Amino acid sequence: MKLLLLFDIDGTLMLSGGAGLRALELAFAEQYDLRGALRGVECDGKTDPAIVREVLGPRGLDTDANIARLLGSYVEHLRATMAAGAASVRALPGVLDCLGYLAARPEASLGLATGNVEPGARLKLDAVGLLGSFAFGGYGSDAEPRADLVRVAMLRGRARERAPAAPAVVLGDTPRDVLAAHAAGALAVGVAAASYPPEALAAAGAELVLPTLERPEAWYPRLCALVAERQALSALGAEGPGPCRPPGSVRPG
Repeated sequence: MKLLLLFDIDGTLMLSGGAGLRALELAFAEQYDLRGALRGVECDGKTDPAIVREVLGPRGLDTDANIARLLGSYVEHLRATMAAGAASVRALPGVLDCLGYLAARPEASLGLATGNVEPGARLKLDAVGLLGSFAFGGYGSDAEPRADLVRVAMLRGRARERAPAAPAVVLGDTPRDVLAAHAAGALAVGVAAASYPPEALAAAGAELVLPTLERPEAWYPRLCALVAERQALSALGAEGPGPCRPPGSVRPG
Protein backbone atom coordinates (compact mmCIF):
# COMPACT_ATOMS: atom_id res chain seq x y z
CA MET A 1 0.00 0.00 0.00
CA LYS A 2 1.29 3.43 -0.93
CA LEU A 3 0.99 6.20 1.66
CA LEU A 4 0.96 9.87 0.62
CA LEU A 5 2.76 12.09 3.12
CA LEU A 6 1.86 15.71 2.38
CA PHE A 7 3.97 18.36 4.09
CA ASP A 8 3.23 21.98 4.82
CA ILE A 9 6.31 24.20 4.42
CA ASP A 10 6.39 27.24 6.73
CA GLY A 11 6.70 26.26 10.37
CA THR A 12 6.70 22.55 9.51
CA LEU A 13 9.76 22.05 7.32
CA MET A 14 11.49 25.41 7.63
CA LEU A 15 11.52 28.99 8.80
CA SER A 16 12.20 31.88 6.45
CA GLY A 17 12.73 34.59 9.05
CA GLY A 18 9.67 36.56 7.96
CA ALA A 19 10.87 36.87 4.35
CA GLY A 20 7.45 35.90 2.97
CA LEU A 21 5.56 38.50 4.98
CA ARG A 22 8.07 41.19 4.06
CA ALA A 23 7.73 40.28 0.40
CA LEU A 24 3.93 40.52 0.61
CA GLU A 25 4.14 43.91 2.30
CA LEU A 26 6.46 45.14 -0.46
CA ALA A 27 4.09 43.82 -3.12
CA PHE A 28 1.10 45.62 -1.58
CA ALA A 29 3.12 48.82 -1.39
CA GLU A 30 4.30 48.49 -4.98
CA GLN A 31 0.96 47.56 -6.53
CA TYR A 32 -1.50 49.59 -4.43
CA ASP A 33 0.58 51.96 -2.33
CA LEU A 34 -0.67 50.13 0.77
CA ARG A 35 1.70 50.41 3.73
CA GLY A 36 1.37 47.96 6.60
CA ALA A 37 -1.24 46.06 4.61
CA LEU A 38 -0.92 42.93 6.74
CA ARG A 39 -1.39 44.69 10.06
CA GLY A 40 -4.10 42.81 11.93
CA VAL A 41 -4.25 39.97 9.38
CA GLU A 42 -3.77 36.47 10.80
CA CYS A 43 -1.75 34.67 8.16
CA ASP A 44 -0.91 31.35 9.85
CA GLY A 45 -2.24 28.42 7.86
CA LYS A 46 -3.94 30.53 5.18
CA THR A 47 -3.16 30.25 1.50
CA ASP A 48 -1.36 33.10 -0.24
CA PRO A 49 -4.42 33.96 -2.38
CA ALA A 50 -6.67 33.95 0.71
CA ILE A 51 -4.36 36.38 2.51
CA VAL A 52 -4.29 38.71 -0.49
CA ARG A 53 -8.07 38.54 -0.87
CA GLU A 54 -8.49 39.39 2.82
CA VAL A 55 -6.54 42.61 2.27
CA LEU A 56 -7.96 43.59 -1.10
CA GLY A 57 -11.55 42.52 -0.47
CA PRO A 58 -12.60 45.38 1.86
CA ARG A 59 -11.20 47.80 -0.73
CA GLY A 60 -13.21 46.29 -3.57
CA LEU A 61 -10.04 45.19 -5.35
CA ASP A 62 -10.19 41.42 -4.97
CA THR A 63 -10.57 40.39 -8.59
CA ASP A 64 -8.74 37.27 -9.75
CA ALA A 65 -6.58 39.43 -12.03
CA ASN A 66 -5.58 41.75 -9.19
CA ILE A 67 -4.76 38.84 -6.89
CA ALA A 68 -2.66 37.17 -9.60
CA ARG A 69 -0.78 40.41 -10.27
CA LEU A 70 -0.11 40.99 -6.58
CA LEU A 71 1.17 37.44 -6.13
CA GLY A 72 3.44 37.81 -9.15
CA SER A 73 4.95 40.89 -7.53
CA TYR A 74 5.23 38.99 -4.25
CA VAL A 75 7.30 36.20 -5.83
CA GLU A 76 9.72 38.74 -7.31
CA HIS A 77 10.14 40.46 -3.96
CA LEU A 78 10.50 37.08 -2.24
CA ARG A 79 13.69 36.41 -4.16
CA ALA A 80 15.17 39.57 -2.66
CA THR A 81 13.84 39.17 0.88
CA MET A 82 15.02 35.57 1.06
CA ALA A 83 18.49 36.63 -0.04
CA ALA A 84 18.58 39.59 2.35
CA GLY A 85 17.50 37.45 5.29
CA ALA A 86 19.53 34.37 4.38
CA ALA A 87 20.98 34.11 7.87
CA SER A 88 17.49 33.48 9.28
CA VAL A 89 16.37 30.98 6.64
CA ARG A 90 16.76 27.42 7.92
CA ALA A 91 15.29 23.97 7.97
CA LEU A 92 13.71 23.05 11.28
CA PRO A 93 15.37 20.48 13.57
CA GLY A 94 15.34 16.93 12.29
CA VAL A 95 13.77 17.74 8.93
CA LEU A 96 16.64 16.58 6.73
CA ASP A 97 17.02 13.29 8.59
CA CYS A 98 13.25 12.81 8.64
CA LEU A 99 12.88 13.22 4.90
CA GLY A 100 15.81 10.90 4.29
CA TYR A 101 14.27 8.26 6.54
CA LEU A 102 10.85 8.53 4.88
CA ALA A 103 12.29 8.53 1.35
CA ALA A 104 13.85 5.16 2.10
CA ARG A 105 10.49 3.64 3.03
CA PRO A 106 9.08 1.83 -0.03
CA GLU A 107 5.46 2.65 0.82
CA ALA A 108 6.01 6.37 1.48
CA SER A 109 5.41 8.96 -1.25
CA LEU A 110 6.47 12.46 -0.24
CA GLY A 111 4.56 15.50 -1.45
CA LEU A 112 3.54 19.00 -0.42
CA ALA A 113 0.30 20.54 0.79
CA THR A 114 1.18 24.19 1.18
CA GLY A 115 -0.62 27.52 1.01
CA ASN A 116 2.37 29.00 -0.80
CA VAL A 117 1.95 29.63 -4.49
CA GLU A 118 4.16 27.14 -6.32
CA PRO A 119 6.94 29.57 -7.37
CA GLY A 120 7.20 30.83 -3.78
CA ALA A 121 7.25 27.29 -2.42
CA ARG A 122 10.08 26.39 -4.76
CA LEU A 123 12.11 29.45 -3.77
CA LYS A 124 11.75 28.65 -0.08
CA LEU A 125 12.54 24.96 -0.36
CA ASP A 126 15.50 25.56 -2.66
CA ALA A 127 17.00 27.96 -0.11
CA VAL A 128 17.32 25.14 2.45
CA GLY A 129 18.14 22.30 0.07
CA LEU A 130 14.74 20.58 0.25
CA LEU A 131 13.36 21.20 -3.21
CA GLY A 132 14.36 17.79 -4.55
CA SER A 133 12.64 15.93 -1.72
CA PHE A 134 9.12 16.25 -3.13
CA ALA A 135 7.86 14.85 -6.41
CA PHE A 136 4.37 16.38 -6.35
CA GLY A 137 2.16 18.68 -4.35
CA GLY A 138 -0.81 20.95 -3.98
CA TYR A 139 -0.20 24.70 -3.73
CA GLY A 140 -1.97 27.96 -3.03
CA SER A 141 -1.74 28.61 -6.76
CA ASP A 142 -3.84 25.48 -7.35
CA ALA A 143 -6.69 26.43 -5.04
CA GLU A 144 -7.50 29.22 -2.63
CA PRO A 145 -9.32 27.03 -0.09
CA ARG A 146 -6.72 25.02 1.79
CA ALA A 147 -8.73 21.80 1.76
CA ASP A 148 -8.93 22.00 -2.03
CA LEU A 149 -5.16 22.16 -2.46
CA VAL A 150 -4.89 19.08 -0.23
CA ARG A 151 -7.30 17.34 -2.60
CA VAL A 152 -5.17 18.42 -5.56
CA ALA A 153 -2.07 16.99 -3.88
CA MET A 154 -3.89 13.72 -3.20
CA LEU A 155 -5.05 13.43 -6.80
CA ARG A 156 -1.54 14.13 -8.13
CA GLY A 157 0.09 11.74 -5.70
CA ARG A 158 -2.36 8.94 -6.48
CA ALA A 159 -1.90 9.47 -10.21
CA ARG A 160 1.88 9.49 -9.88
CA GLU A 161 1.89 6.30 -7.83
CA ARG A 162 -0.88 4.68 -9.89
CA ALA A 163 -2.61 4.04 -6.58
CA PRO A 164 -6.12 5.54 -6.81
CA ALA A 165 -7.03 4.58 -3.25
CA ALA A 166 -3.76 5.53 -1.54
CA PRO A 167 -4.42 7.04 1.89
CA ALA A 168 -2.97 10.44 2.69
CA VAL A 169 -1.59 12.18 5.74
CA VAL A 170 -1.05 15.93 6.03
CA LEU A 171 1.79 17.11 8.29
CA GLY A 172 1.42 20.74 9.32
CA ASP A 173 1.95 23.19 12.14
CA THR A 174 -1.40 25.00 12.36
CA PRO A 175 -5.00 24.07 13.18
CA ARG A 176 -5.92 25.07 9.63
CA ASP A 177 -3.64 22.30 8.31
CA VAL A 178 -5.50 19.81 10.48
CA LEU A 179 -8.96 21.01 9.48
CA ALA A 180 -8.05 21.06 5.79
CA ALA A 181 -6.66 17.53 5.99
CA HIS A 182 -9.88 16.20 7.50
CA ALA A 183 -12.07 18.10 5.04
CA ALA A 184 -10.12 16.49 2.21
CA GLY A 185 -10.35 12.98 3.65
CA ALA A 186 -6.79 12.75 4.99
CA LEU A 187 -5.36 12.12 8.43
CA ALA A 188 -3.48 14.94 10.15
CA VAL A 189 -0.20 15.09 12.02
CA GLY A 190 0.30 18.29 14.00
CA VAL A 191 3.91 19.44 14.18
CA ALA A 192 4.36 21.81 17.13
CA ALA A 193 7.79 23.03 16.02
CA ALA A 194 7.00 26.69 15.45
CA SER A 195 3.76 28.60 15.91
CA TYR A 196 1.20 26.52 17.78
CA PRO A 197 1.50 24.44 20.98
CA PRO A 198 0.66 20.73 20.96
CA GLU A 199 -2.61 21.40 22.81
CA ALA A 200 -3.93 23.59 20.00
CA LEU A 201 -3.16 21.00 17.35
CA ALA A 202 -4.71 18.24 19.43
CA ALA A 203 -7.80 20.37 20.01
CA ALA A 204 -8.13 20.83 16.24
CA GLY A 205 -8.35 17.05 15.94
CA ALA A 206 -4.87 15.95 14.83
CA GLU A 207 -4.59 12.17 15.02
CA LEU A 208 -0.95 12.50 16.06
CA VAL A 209 0.91 15.50 17.52
CA LEU A 210 4.70 15.77 17.41
CA PRO A 211 7.01 18.32 19.02
CA THR A 212 9.26 18.22 15.91
CA LEU A 213 9.89 15.94 12.96
CA GLU A 214 12.92 14.49 14.72
CA ARG A 215 13.25 10.76 15.39
CA PRO A 216 10.89 9.50 12.66
CA GLU A 217 11.86 5.95 13.57
CA ALA A 218 9.87 6.50 16.79
CA TRP A 219 6.73 8.18 15.44
CA TYR A 220 6.40 6.86 11.88
CA PRO A 221 5.42 3.31 12.94
CA ARG A 222 2.72 4.85 15.15
CA LEU A 223 1.46 6.84 12.19
CA CYS A 224 1.37 3.73 9.99
CA ALA A 225 -0.65 1.95 12.67
CA LEU A 226 -3.16 4.81 12.71
CA VAL A 227 -3.45 4.68 8.92
CA ALA A 228 -3.95 0.92 8.99
CA GLU A 229 -6.62 1.31 11.67
CA ARG A 230 -8.45 3.91 9.60
CA GLN A 231 -8.23 1.70 6.51
CA ALA A 232 -9.69 -1.21 8.45
CA LEU A 233 -12.55 0.92 9.73
CA SER A 234 -13.23 2.18 6.22
CA ALA A 235 -13.36 -1.38 4.95
CA LEU A 236 -16.02 -2.09 7.55
CA GLY A 237 -17.98 0.96 6.47
CA ALA A 238 -17.16 3.03 9.56
CA GLU A 239 -16.92 6.80 9.37
CA GLY A 240 -13.48 8.12 8.43
CA PRO A 241 -12.29 11.71 8.13
CA GLY A 242 -14.41 12.07 5.00
CA PRO A 243 -14.16 11.33 1.28
CA CYS A 244 -11.75 13.11 -1.02
CA ARG A 245 -14.32 15.48 -2.45
CA PRO A 246 -13.55 17.43 -5.63
CA PRO A 247 -12.06 20.93 -5.30
CA GLY A 248 -14.47 23.78 -4.73
CA SER A 249 -16.51 22.34 -1.88
CA VAL A 250 -15.06 24.31 1.05
CA ARG A 251 -14.52 27.92 1.99
CA PRO A 252 -11.23 29.82 1.40
CA GLY A 253 -8.48 29.70 3.99
